Amino acid sequence: MGKRIVVLLLLCWGLVAFAQNSRPFAGASLVFQWVDGTPLTSLMLQAGSYNFGGGLGARAHVGVGLSPGFLELGTDLLFPFGTGRLLPYAGLGGNWVGLGALNFFGVRGLAGVSYSTASDAGLFAEAVPTLYLASDATGIYGRAFGIQLRFGVNYLF
Repeated sequence: MGKRIVVLLLLCWGLVAFAQNSRPFAGASLVFQWVDGTPLTSLMLQAGSYNFGGGLGARAHVGVGLSPGFLELGTDLLFPFGTGRLLPYAGLGGNWVGLGALNFFGVRGLAGVSYSTASDAGLFAEAVPTLYLASDATGIYGRAFGIQLRFGVNYLF
């Protein structure tokens, strides 16, 4: 029940960012991720805006693991550098990865670039280093380092 509420809150935050601005987006990406040396591959859906207010952007995402199966939820603050078709950006965020009985709670930074095509599509690539606290049913038991490489497309509204 608690996971459903978290998913609903993250999606609502993404929709708020989507509704507030002139550069909202919704899209999908393919993610290659390594957590403490373990490779994870996923498909991710995201929604947000590069200009949520005051020059800051925001994004929420939901990821579904392909190999192995897992669920990921996360949010990011985005700091775009410019307003052109080629848009470099950085960010800070947090996420949760549920992998069987293991839970990983992460704090991360990100660096990426988005290229808006002549249509309303934006292609993007990101590198996302993350520090995780890992836990299971007995509680928090350690830290892990992870990194994601994301490649995707967003529809810009």
